Amino acid sequence: MNQRAPKDIHQERLKMHNANVANRVQYFDTQTGFFYEKLLEKRACPVCKEDKEQFLFFKDGGRHVKCLECEMIYLNPVFKDENLEKHYRNNHDLQSEIVASDSEFYTNLYQKGLDSIQKATTVGNILDIGCSAGTFLDLAKKANWSTFGVELNEQEASYATAKGHSVYNKFLSEVAFDVKMDAICLWDVFEHLKDGEAYLNEMKPLLSKNGVIFIQIPSADSLAAKILQEKCNMFDGIEHVNLYSFKAVEKLAKKCGFVVEGYETVISEIGVINNYLNYEDPYFGETSNTKTLFNSLDEEWLHKKKMGYKMQLALRRS
Repeated sequence: MNQRAPKDIHQERLKMHNANVANRVQYFDTQTGFFYEKLLEKRACPVCKEDKEQFLFFKDGGRHVKCLECEMIYLNPVFKDENLEKHYRNNHDLQSEIVASDSEFYTNLYQKGLDSIQKATTVGNILDIGCSAGTFLDLAKKANWSTFGVELNEQEASYATAKGHSVYNKFLSEVAFDVKMDAICLWDVFEHLKDGEAYLNEMKPLLSKNGVIFIQIPSADSLAAKILQEKCNMFDGIEHVNLYSFKAVEKLAKKCGFVVEGYETVISEIGVINNYLNYEDPYFGETSNTKTLFNSLDEEWLHKKKMGYKMQLALRRS
């Protein structure tokens, strides 16, 4: 989808990375080099509820494991709820700046998702959970949707409200909507939620009869993630608590009374992989080849195999 060189894309995002690093210093025990134990709790697989894990690696203070039942990748231990909430409420507000600096890239992703939503349901009320400054809602509003948002970052919520969207600076459970939603969207949010099962069940009664839940999440099936592993930006020691394989998403959806109606992958990361295979920094290497791997495998092949960097899925009640 985006053929710019990886270093040009990620140079713009380095500011957010540096802000994340600066913010996380407070969580580290300088004696051990790991997060303070008082901030953490252990858990079983958030999908299977089984305690059958394979240790993968440590990254950014986080211990990443893989479920041997559903191929889910998750942080174990993970921040306790109150500590994770505090982190998000006090975190930087640079996400909206990053989106604005690469507006064509994000607009293309958002439009692809909106097209999928509009194929699955009728235009009506749309709710974006974790809406940031409302860039996706701007696009939906132009397509005649009535736009609602939930955003925990106070500054970004105020940006979105100023654009005319109905945005709540609260948890979803704290909001009483007086309309049903024809679509509920989670753009790069679901991987931040510790209990995806509880959240899907919480959203279900908010949907209209033919309403859908649209999710974009990093894919544990991604070729880039499998090759780069701990070098991959997908893996984050605090925030990306759950990284789903398609098998895990499908299993979770079924448990909650949903079926996966549409499923695609987006973003190839071919340039990133080529940098890494050339012994360079995957995100700041010098490759100009963002189109093929091994001079034969292209973006079309990658997405046909559902091995793109992120999944876009539509869930409908079964």
